Amino acid sequence: MRRYWFKKYGWAYIPISITGSLVTIAAILLTGACVWILDRQCSFLSDALIHFFIYFTCIAFWWKWIAESTAQKPNNHDAS
Repeated sequence: MRRYWFKKYGWAYIPISITGSLVTIAAILLTGACVWILDRQCSFLSDALIHFFIYFTCIAFWWKWIAESTAQKPNNHDAS
């Protein structure tokens, strides 16, 4: 029996286990750390936004990939 970390809810993934919650918290903390570092290093807002977009999309991609890989699949009751 496989344990699931996330549950698909519409377009979103909701953590349903401690491991899924830890992965989500780690992604949020990593994003917050990137914001804090970029705020200290960048002198212009446009530079900070460009760098933040790059880091955020990488973090969000990996979080979504983990969530999709460990998500509980919805039951489809098709007649086919």
